[in-house]
Amino acid sequence: MPCGGPYTEQIVRMCSVWVILYPFTNKRSFMTQSIGSRLLAERERLGLSQGQICDHTGVSRKTQFSYEKSVRLPDAGYLSILATQNLDVLYIVTGKRAPRYGTVNEELLRNVFTAVETALSNVTFSVDVEKKAKLAALIYQTASETGQVDPLVVQKAIDLIS
Repeated sequence: MPCGGPYTEQIVRMCSVWVILYPFTNKRSFMTQSIGSRLLAERERLGLSQGQICDHTGVSRKTQFSYEKSVRLPDAGYLSILATQNLDVLYIVTGKRAPRYGTVNEELLRNVFTAVETALSNVTFSVDVEKKAKLAALIYQTASETGQVDPLVVQKAIDLIS
């Protein structure tokens, strides 16, 4: 393999495992997890056997084994079937867990409540608990996209309920 100098690292993609080859040595450093190992971890997390996965996806046990050993990479159709079986496909592919539905950023929620209470303290009409809850939910939803509460959004939302 060509290299640019004695300290150049060449990165070679091999079956979803990155191998870093150091020139003039046979040392190899593997990523801690591959798609195959994450697939295996997800299957075990849900208590599923290889056979059960094969039944759902229609692949042979040999194919499933080769996926889990990172000999082969699964295709999109296979992964979409796994998603219907509640396997975390984002984690399998990227190593990052998908956020759980209903997960709440407590700091952001605190900021939303503070902004709503501050804005409502300046109005001349009273707002019942149900409207406050809807207001907070709307503002939280908007704020969760950026991670920050926009005072203009808070004011416009309060103007809508007045």
